[in-house]
Amino acid sequence: MYDVSSIELKKTTICSLHVDAIVNAANEGLKAGGGVCGAIFTAAGMLDLQRACERIGYCRTGKAVITPGFALPAKYIIHAVGPRWKDGKHQEAKLLYGAYYNSLVLATGNGCQSVAFPLISSGIFGYPVDLAWKEAFTACLDYFRKYPERQLHVIFAVISDAVLEAGRKALRQSPLAAYKRAEAGDWETQEMPPQRSSFILQRSFSGQQVMALRYGHIPEAMEDKWFWYMDGDTLYAYRSWTGYCIYRIDFHEDGNHLVTVNCDPEQYQIGSLQEEFTRVNKLLDWWSAPQYDHYGEWLAETADMLNKAGTPSAETIIKFDHLQISGREVPAVYFHKPEEPSGFLCNWYPSPFDLEGGHFSSVEQYLMWKKCLTFGDEAMAEAVLQTNDPADQQSLARKAAGYVDAVWAGMRQLVILPALYAKFSQNEELKKKLLATQDAYLVECAGYDRIWSCGVRLNDEKRKDAGNWKGQNILGFALMDVRRRLAAEQETKA
Repeated sequence: MYDVSSIELKKTTICSLHVDAIVNAANEGLKAGGGVCGAIFTAAGMLDLQRACERIGYCRTGKAVITPGFALPAKYIIHAVGPRWKDGKHQEAKLLYGAYYNSLVLATGNGCQSVAFPLISSGIFGYPVDLAWKEAFTACLDYFRKYPERQLHVIFAVISDAVLEAGRKALRQSPLAAYKRAEAGDWETQEMPPQRSSFILQRSFSGQQVMALRYGHIPEAMEDKWFWYMDGDTLYAYRSWTGYCIYRIDFHEDGNHLVTVNCDPEQYQIGSLQEEFTRVNKLLDWWSAPQYDHYGEWLAETADMLNKAGTPSAETIIKFDHLQISGREVPAVYFHKPEEPSGFLCNWYPSPFDLEGGHFSSVEQYLMWKKCLTFGDEAMAEAVLQTNDPADQQSLARKAAGYVDAVWAGMRQLVILPALYAKFSQNEELKKKLLATQDAYLVECAGYDRIWSCGVRLNDEKRKDAGNWKGQNILGFALMDVRRRLAAEQETKA
């Protein structure tokens, strides 16, 4: 979501915000009133703003007009007229929705990339707060969806704790939550203790990377280790499990950023400053990506820790879990990429073996070679053998001349079994790993693959119920069949 619109709720006075436009909860005559309206007129300059409004003259309820911001930090003031609450049966919802939606149209139509709203009509106009938040969020969501190419940061500025909490609750229940920027109050945190160290980090960031960092991150899963948000030009990063502040990064335009590190041994085991320098750089690479992959970051850090400790790498560690099948719970091992837990089960995992008179670097290479030969494209089959990169092998095999999907749909299941048997029977350590999965269901998890995998991502809890699967999990079931065969052979030898 980093390169699209975003939303933020803040406890602050709207007049102080440095945004492109603020919205005034106006009346139809565009006169200086009480509450937010009166405060905006005063801050902007009563005479200048009154003259500008008099030139416009009138604005119907549900509509909006725009004037300069005059003495305000904001360039523009958008005057939106919300309805007075009667009983909810006089088109109040439609009119309030219109006031917000028309304000958003005016904002982007005048080149604005940020706009701040009060909670229109919820003051002296008497609109119930919960219902007012609903219409505000619905209007924003509809606008964001209709104009995804228009980047607009929307701030709701309120001064009441009760109104702010009602807004946060309503936002959590709204699809608009997907556009929300992380804020200090989104997570239970602790301030950084006095024991600190610091260093200068020199690096530059693109506009998109800065936007990603400003968007922040609110954890959603156990492997999701970080909560971070930005306040001004300072980023605060917390461990999600403990709420401890581990890093504070003060960004500077000259590219010399001050990193402060938590040195309290009860909260964080700090490494050398060089190690922390390297770690912060890696974290910023993950956090400033177009889409933060918290699971990939967790795996990378886990692998680094294991390698540093001299323990087995992540891909050889079997991670047992469970699977629901028609209400029955069974043990399961989930896998996807070769570098992830249980990654040795993946077809891309490096595992040399011999089959049909040839030598192959992985099951994937054999499959793609066989795919090309099935349709008589020997030249492409030879090209597959010339590279050990599974991605390149797939790309080459997609170009196989004469390919017929219906034929390969039947052949692939015949081809995979001997390849998997060769992989595990010719590699003793891999065979031990496969047999160590015992009777667990083996499930490949890739959201884009509905043939070899279950069709659900590895970090999606829906994978744990077979009723949610969108794929056939052919690879997983083939692995289970090869495991059965190897176990039977081992038992016979015993």
